Amino acid sequence: MTPTERTGDRRAELYVRDSLPKPAARQCDRLTDRLTDLEAEDELEAAAVHTWDKRIERGDSVQTSARDRYAEFEAWAADRGVSLRPFFGTRECYSMETGEKGDWIVYPALCLAVYEDGDLASVFPHADGDDFRSVLDGIDALASESTEAPAESGETDDRERLAVGRAD
Repeated sequence: MTPTERTGDRRAELYVRDSLPKPAARQCDRLTDRLTDLEAEDELEAAAVHTWDKRIERGDSVQTSARDRYAEFEAWAADRGVSLRPFFGTRECYSMETGEKGDWIVYPALCLAVYEDGDLASVFPHADGDDFRSVLDGIDALASESTEAPAESGETDDRERLAVGRAD
């Protein structure tokens, strides 16, 4: 199958931190509009926007879906030899509630997950060595009928990269 062929349903899920600075919120609005347009043009079966916290404690028994999503994204990256770092991270942080140190998962401001026939096909942002692929790269790939990032498909793009999704 070539990168531009689709054999089944494709959906995109945009994950957004629940509180964003105004410039990032405006960027998020533009990205959401593009996903809506792609859905209207039948490039996507469905598009959804979800919010997530900036960070969660790794052992949090309440935030299991966020932790599971992170594990799914990490497995995808490992299978493809790419990295979610520096966009996602794990850190030792203090809990505001308990004052104790713990391991926390830190999420990027924006993240795009693309599913083909129910399977995770792509996660943006990610890094392949020194080559970084942004959420915008992911949406551009969807618009060109490909879930591969431009560098993966051999295409080049000289546009200035937006620094979206980078974790503090």
